[in-house]
Amino acid sequence: MRALKFAAIVGAGMTIAGVAFAGPWNDPAGRVNFTAPSGWVTEAQRSPANQTTVLTGNANNECYVFTSRNAGTASAPANRVHALTDPMPAADWQALANVNVQMFPHHNASVTSQSVDTSGFWPLQIAQLSGAERPVIAAISHRPGGLDLVGMCWTYDGPDATATYQALFHSMGNPGDAAWQAAASQQDAAQSAAQQAANAQAAQQAQQPQQQTQAQREAARGRNGHARGEGPSLRSPD
Repeated sequence: MRALKFAAIVGAGMTIAGVAFAGPWNDPAGRVNFTAPSGWVTEAQRSPANQTTVLTGNANNECYVFTSRNAGTASAPANRVHALTDPMPAADWQALANVNVQMFPHHNASVTSQSVDTSGFWPLQIAQLSGAERPVIAAISHRPGGLDLVGMCWTYDGPDATATYQALFHSMGNPGDAAWQAAASQQDAAQSAAQQAANAQAAQQAQQPQQQTQAQREAARGRNGHARGEGPSLRSPD
């Protein structure tokens, strides 16, 4: 890892200012946490006051983990954010990637492939990006309140590290995840109950005209029966 090469050389079990070694990393601002692979070092980067940017990796593998604001999910309930499983538009991927000027200094990111991983509670959007010095694999996971957790990785040397990057992406989280997940489950249950009640009411309303028609038919049969002399009759005297 070029940016943290000195820290990697220092070795496990030692620390230097501003650098943490492999294992869980927790954002002091409470926006993002993740687990770095064994042998990686992690360093927080300078970023705007309302965002977090972290650089993590080793001599061959480099990943940026950062947060981004999403106006589209700022007021969305937790269960709606949980249901965002459609692939993200390529234009949104490009705009997000071009923010990372360390990887895309010419703002020319483009999507070569993408998918959505729904194996976890929060869907994970994954894309392969071109336009940088080397291929970039990226991931984004939405959270309520307009918070996006983003990871972008590339490889300098060595074997394919896609599985390592995927594990890092899946480890990205937020301290509020458990509460948001509970809220999403409650919201889904409330919506399901409301839908069932609406369906029952609609079915009842659909039956009312049929019941009225049946009652009218029965009343008509009663009137017509007497008119035809089907009821008691008076015999004329002999």
